[in-house]
Amino acid sequence: MRRRAETLLTPAERAEKAKAALQEWNGYAPTAAQESDLDAELYRRLAQVTSR
Repeated sequence: MRRRAETLLTPAERAEKAKAALQEWNGYAPTAAQESDLDAELYRRLAQVTSR
């Protein structure tokens, strides 16, 4: 089980891999400000859904 745990990626590592894959696939490379705006929009939508 320990060996399996060592092969799992952290959420931050998964996010970095996804970002790299998107950039390679279609050139998607948001700036830090764009990422911040997208995060804010995501959190707003999540709050809206969970408050129902």
